[in-house]
Amino acid sequence: MPYAPAHEEHSLPLEAVEFLCKKENSEIANEYLPLLKNPLKLSEKLSKKFNLQERRALMHYIEILPKIREKFGLDLICDRLSFEQATAKDISQYKASLWPSGAKIADLCCGMGGDSFWLPQGINATGADILPERVLMFNENMERLGTPHKAILQNALEIAGGDFFCIDPARRGGLNPNFESILELSKKFCGGMIKLPPAYPENEFPNDCSIIYLGNENDCRECLVLCGAFEKGMLSAVTVCENGIFEWQQKKDELQNIKLDTRKPGVFILEPNPVLVRSHLFLSEAKKHGFWQIDSTLAYTSCDNLPSQHNGFTAYKIIDQSSLSTNKVKEMLRKHNAGKITLKKRGVEVVPEAEIRRLAPKGEREFILFYTRILNEKRAILAKSMARQ
Repeated sequence: MPYAPAHEEHSLPLEAVEFLCKKENSEIANEYLPLLKNPLKLSEKLSKKFNLQERRALMHYIEILPKIREKFGLDLICDRLSFEQATAKDISQYKASLWPSGAKIADLCCGMGGDSFWLPQGINATGADILPERVLMFNENMERLGTPHKAILQNALEIAGGDFFCIDPARRGGLNPNFESILELSKKFCGGMIKLPPAYPENEFPNDCSIIYLGNENDCRECLVLCGAFEKGMLSAVTVCENGIFEWQQKKDELQNIKLDTRKPGVFILEPNPVLVRSHLFLSEAKKHGFWQIDSTLAYTSCDNLPSQHNGFTAYKIIDQSSLSTNKVKEMLRKHNAGKITLKKRGVEVVPEAEIRRLAPKGEREFILFYTRILNEKRAILAKSMARQ
């Protein structure tokens, strides 16, 4: 059953994308970028050369151009919606390394082309999207990158099948196409990758598929479901950072049997990387290091002796702790001359910025303040950051 395309306010119509694809208009957008902080002046200058529809297209593009450069490292054509959905350069490059040499890939729901920009030479991709403006973006961007990949206007669910596939379904308001349809589609291929939001329900994943949670040291960006030839029943967490790629993995059925001790914090509190938290692989990694949990429902762990290598965990030395009452926390902050505070929370509902304003620390020293639970009791922990691993 065909899925329905979605047009939103963050999308540009086909005519606007065609307008932006013209080289001279892309250059104009770059020329007017310095005026971004002065929208009225920018609009006024554009009005001297362009009609209303053209001005709207340029304004739309100029507003996201700095983010495009940050995410992809160069100027590409897209609108806000396709930009938000597209895979960033660092994650896309990692995923590209997973394909076997010489693979032919169907890039389904291809959008602006983020999953095919950085494919190694010898791997060819054919994009398919139900929206003509997305197909135009894909082809224009591939031409700018000098790659041979092309996209066609076609419903992903009607693809005949083939070698390998990747798919990036729309995510606003639920997957489109839905996961059940994608799994049925996957049977037409030797293997493939399905990009899902990190919080997608784990109980919907087929037992044999492999799962990779992908992100950087600060964020888990996506959940990648590997099916067909990639199926190994593995659960992985991967961070792509400036200083390298870190990977952790475990057989899915083995992870279910790993339990950590739960007791009060020792000398250090350890915060797992977001991909380790989302994948639950912090359990197996903490077990290796001899860490324990401070609450059975939370990912914060602790230890008395910090290993020289604790990749995947950021360590903090505990200075003090108190109950979560405002007076007790303020008293603790005054006692340690706390001034600049970074508040981290897990298991406690609070808005960090608002809470810091409410506590109004006036000291001179810098600390990390944790609002969390210890053995099911809400507690505040004052700590100092250690060297990051």
